[in-house]
Amino acid sequence: MSFFGTGNSENIDKKKYESLTLSIRQTVLERSHHRCQKCSVKFRGSNGPFFEHINGSLKDNRPSNLRSLCDKCFEHVKKKESRKGFLGGMRNNLGQMFGN
Repeated sequence: MSFFGTGNSENIDKKKYESLTLSIRQTVLERSHHRCQKCSVKFRGSNGPFFEHINGSLKDNRPSNLRSLCDKCFEHVKKKESRKGFLGGMRNNLGQMFGN
């Protein structure tokens, strides 16, 4: 089993989803109507989107595994992940560096 789930994972081009490209970001934002998927605040100016990896894998950037969040809602994700210990904290820091 891979981080892409069970089933037809051999049909997915994993290299296509290794990085969070502008195209993938745009797909997620269009799906969410440019709003936070938790509190529905509209993204504008400095209130840009952050992207949460639903399954926790920073390598799985499929649009179905991402949700757009505002900075306040993303803070809750960072706090939750930081409780996972050292590796959770490292994941949060990497996610911030790469805009996730």
